[in-house]
Amino acid sequence: MSISNEYARIIVTFLEKYDEHFRELLTFLSDKLEKVTADDLVWLQDSLMEEERLVMRGNALEQRRLDLMAELDLADYTADMLYDDFPDEELRGLLRRAVDSISAAIYYIKETNGGILDLIEKKLEAQARIISKEDPTLAPTAVLGTETYNSKGSKRKINTGSEDIGSV
Repeated sequence: MSISNEYARIIVTFLEKYDEHFRELLTFLSDKLEKVTADDLVWLQDSLMEEERLVMRGNALEQRRLDLMAELDLADYTADMLYDDFPDEELRGLLRRAVDSISAAIYYIKETNGGILDLIEKKLEAQARIISKEDPTLAPTAVLGTETYNSKGSKRKINTGSEDIGSV
């Protein structure tokens, strides 16, 4: 099946808007990583509504993408299938650029989120150790509990040894 020029332009235009959203989200998360590093709790608290807005917009865009592909009778298409069926070289190039840009942004968003979560985890462990030194009756596990979540959302045991966790 060959996709018409009209459908191809609609898809590319939408993906370019979707890409803008991912770049905006990545910029926000980069700022958030910087603020977590600097312990800027005021900025972090003030940014919660902006983060919620970005997440809700992303969810709405993803739903719109699914709806658009269904409307165009292309619901089962992958990016590669679209590329193969796009009508001309220029539109294929625009599609490839948008898809590659979105893929790169998603990769860096995941990496940045993982960095934020790891940094917060290390800061909490360090704070728990400081608290336990100030009050020897409190072990880090008494402050934090014995389990937390890693950046992939899996439960893991908290590191309770006396090993150096690095600077935080």
